[in-house]
Amino acid sequence: MSEPPHEDTTAFVFCGGAGLGALQVGMLRALVERGIRPDIVTGTSSGAINALVFAADPTMDAVERLERLWLSVRRRDLFRVNPWTVGRAVLGGGTHLAGSTHIHRVLASTLPVARIEDTKIPLAITLTDTASRRQVVVHAGDALQTVMASSAVPGLFPAVRIGGREYIDGGITSDPPIAPAVELGATRAFVMPVGWPITEPFEGNAVLRIADTIDWLCWRIADFELERASERCRIELLPSPSTRMMTPFDLRATRRLIDEAYERTSAWLELPPGDRTWTPGGDRTPAAADRARRPERTRRLLGRFRRSG
Repeated sequence: MSEPPHEDTTAFVFCGGAGLGALQVGMLRALVERGIRPDIVTGTSSGAINALVFAADPTMDAVERLERLWLSVRRRDLFRVNPWTVGRAVLGGGTHLAGSTHIHRVLASTLPVARIEDTKIPLAITLTDTASRRQVVVHAGDALQTVMASSAVPGLFPAVRIGGREYIDGGITSDPPIAPAVELGATRAFVMPVGWPITEPFEGNAVLRIADTIDWLCWRIADFELERASERCRIELLPSPSTRMMTPFDLRATRRLIDEAYERTSAWLELPPGDRTWTPGGDRTPAAADRARRPERTRRLLGRFRRSG
């Protein structure tokens, strides 16, 4: 069932998430099946890959293309460690633990356009300038270079030089990348998070608690960005599967994450639009996030989706 026509300027906002960004494919499939189409697309970090592919072809074909990409990619394609590189990083002047040659090769054979301005829908990708440590929003230029820069996690991958300046992961300064969408005129934004908001209680040892605190801090920053954008834009924050206890480059659960994201988003879209709107200080409990239980129709859709895959 498609949503009724509306006069909003709609944005799809793809957040960062490294290898776990695959789950956005499930969210995207549910949105496209529902007939929801964006006027603007923004992305950061690994979400920039999803954003670019979809903006180039905003149809189910792009969803299928992304699904094939994420299901075929392996950990060694994203994060391949070379002992010499690690040694230089730890004992010498090396700036990163892994090279980006393999990621470059995968993306070069996957990205459907050579330049960002060639996409069918206006696209904004966020980077972080290493010198100014500020967000940079890119609307045009070399697609592969830009996506590589936006995904260059500092310390793990080398920075990417563009126009004489070095850039790294856009998620550091812009996650979710909703401000660029608002600046482009979005009045309604479907925000696709990866593993947040964090709602469930957590228990673990000291190391795990430190990691959990970092995740918690990142969500609080994201919460602030959403609150600031909500003054000018209606925000619909899609429900993400939990990624607790999963490493950013753990690709073993890709199929499950895509399926669960599809299931959750399909159920969430059954809610009235007003009940889906994000509000500052709103209920973040699991009960609120899951109150849209999957109806029988959605279960049948999911069953067909799994069989067709």
